[in-house]
Amino acid sequence: MAVDRYTKIVLTVIAAALVVQTGKDLVSPARANNITKVDIVKVDGRDIDDRYGPTPLPVRIVSGR
Repeated sequence: MAVDRYTKIVLTVIAAALVVQTGKDLVSPARANNITKVDIVKVDGRDIDDRYGPTPLPVRIVSGR
């Protein structure tokens, strides 16, 4: 019955890992330090218009501090 014992041990380890992974999020949820509102109106002097379909926008992050 070594296979049965091995299976029980492996399933117990998996269950314990899942409990730890789930509990980790419940103990200390992630929170944002601050929120920055961004409204993109123009790119390269041209208005943003969704009639041309989704287009990736170039993004440059600059610290405001």
